[in-house]
Amino acid sequence: MGIVNHKEDLLSRINDLERQVRELRRGSLYNAAISQGGLEVRTPEGNVIMRAGEIPVGSATAFGVEMRRNNGSLQARFFDSGGGGGFWALFDEAENILFSDDTYSGQGIARPYLGAAWMPYSEVLTPPIAVTSATFVKTHRAHFPKQQPRIRCLLLCDSDADTTGEIILTDHGVQLGPTVTVELGANAYAFLDAEVSGAHMDHKYLDLEVRRTAGTGNVRVAPAWIGGLQS
Repeated sequence: MGIVNHKEDLLSRINDLERQVRELRRGSLYNAAISQGGLEVRTPEGNVIMRAGEIPVGSATAFGVEMRRNNGSLQARFFDSGGGGGFWALFDEAENILFSDDTYSGQGIARPYLGAAWMPYSEVLTPPIAVTSATFVKTHRAHFPKQQPRIRCLLLCDSDADTTGEIILTDHGVQLGPTVTVELGANAYAFLDAEVSGAHMDHKYLDLEVRRTAGTGNVRVAPAWIGGLQS
């Protein structure tokens, strides 16, 4: 004798299947939250390339995310401890820190260390290169690989008591950024910011050019520092 499926039985089975699908979706990673343990992503060879949740940090564990290369070396780590104090970092293949934030101060970077420039104090009092020309004269040249889209120069600007002048930054004779005005009897610092043309890692060289605009004395400049800037 055949089995007759009534309409109500079919609706009941459909509703039951929908319920099971909803439960499977809730139990999957589609809407998962990790509050204990962690998640690992492995390569087909079984190597762990990512961990999220509880990750090893030294001899302890902390909640965060870490990325590893296929050879097992640490590539990046982002974590925080319960009371704060975690940090994020990028690593080379020997697991040396290449870049990280400074968690103790709460601002800026811990690595890499950035250099600063020195200049003889006698040059602070009187920069040694003097210009009397009414047309621009090149006094200094900076060489660097282009990393950031902009550059900042800190310039010591100096002039005799009756003399004024101007300083510009040029790229193959084309002015970059604003003109710095050197006032009468000046001995003061000025920033000069400018856009830098070219592609990433292009070798660039930029020139400082100075001219006298009034008076009979000297206009002087001593570059104290130069560095890249973000947009």
